[in-house]
Amino acid sequence: MKAALIYAPGDLRVEDVADPVAGPGEAVLRVGAAATCHTDVKSLLRGHPSLGPFPARLGHEFAGTIESVGTGVANVAVGDVVFSGNSAPCGECRPCRRGRESLCQDLLYVLGGFAEKVLLPERLVRTNLHRIPAGVPLALAPVAEPLACAVHALDVVEVPERVTILGGGSLGLMLSALVASAGGRPTVLDPHPERLELAKRFGAHRTVIATRGPEDVAAGGDADLVIEAVGRPEAWELAVAMAAPGGTVNLFGGCARDTTFTVGTARVHYEEVTLLGTYHHAPRYLARALDVLAADEYPWAELLGPEITLDQLPDALLGRLHGPQPAKYRVVV
Repeated sequence: MKAALIYAPGDLRVEDVADPVAGPGEAVLRVGAAATCHTDVKSLLRGHPSLGPFPARLGHEFAGTIESVGTGVANVAVGDVVFSGNSAPCGECRPCRRGRESLCQDLLYVLGGFAEKVLLPERLVRTNLHRIPAGVPLALAPVAEPLACAVHALDVVEVPERVTILGGGSLGLMLSALVASAGGRPTVLDPHPERLELAKRFGAHRTVIATRGPEDVAAGGDADLVIEAVGRPEAWELAVAMAAPGGTVNLFGGCARDTTFTVGTARVHYEEVTLLGTYHHAPRYLARALDVLAADEYPWAELLGPEITLDQLPDALLGRLHGPQPAKYRVVV
C-alpha cells in the first residue's frame, strides 16, 4: 500500500509499505477520507509532539471503513464506517482522572491518515473510534478532528456576548460558529478579505481587516473573551491586549516550543485578565464535534479546500502546488 512518511524536516515521501495486519484488540482502517491542516505543515517543517521517530507517518484527520479486526474487538465490525481519533488517553493517570485527557501522561498518538490503510491500536479502538452520524458525508468526517479542538476551547470557558477571535483560518471559523451557536456575537480579525467573507457564513457578527498592529486592539479590543487562533507569539501579545478588564484570553494557536511572549503584569494583576490555553481534545469532544457536523448549521464542507491525490501531498504541504497555500486540502487516497 502507499503511505506518506517524513524522513527529516522538509522531506516527505509517498512510498510503498507493507499492509498492516490487525493483532488482538486492533483494527485495520481503509482510509476513505483525509484532510490536511497547518499542523501538518508545521510537523513537516519543524516537527510536532505527536510525531514519532523518523521515518514518521503523517495525517491526523481521517476516516474510513473497517477492513479487518483482531481477536477481542467487539465495539466495531468489518464494514463499519468510522471516524478515528488521532490519540488515545490512558484513562488512569492523574490528568485523565481529573478529566484533562489532553494532558494524559501516556497519551498515545495515532497518525498515518495519509495512507491507504492505518493500523488502529487496541487502546484507540477501545476508547476513541466513532461511528459517523447519519447525514455526515465520509468526506466531511475528518473535519471533526480540528472541530473537536475548538469544542474543547469553548468547553473550559463561559461564552459571553462580546468575543473576539484573532485569526480567520479554518479553526478561527470553527470557533466563530461555535461561539455564535452558544449565543455570543463573535468579531473575527484576519488580514485576508476572502477569509472574512467566509467568516460571515460561520456566525461572525463583525469582521475586521487585521493590520497585525495596535490598530487591531482598537478595532477588536474590549472583549470579554479573546481567542487567539493564529499561533504566533506576536499574535498572543495582541490577544492579551484585546481583553477587557476581567476578561479571559485563550491562547489557542500553537507556537513553536522554543518561543516566548511578553505580558504586562498589570494586565493580569490590576486588570484581572485571565490567561489560559487549550491543547488537543478528548474522545468526548470528538463525539460532540461529530454531532455538530450532523446538525448541519454551517457550511462545513467549504472548509475542506482543494482535492489532491496522495502523490501530490508533498508538494501541497511544502507550498509548491498552489499559491497562496490553502488552509486545508482534501486528500483522496
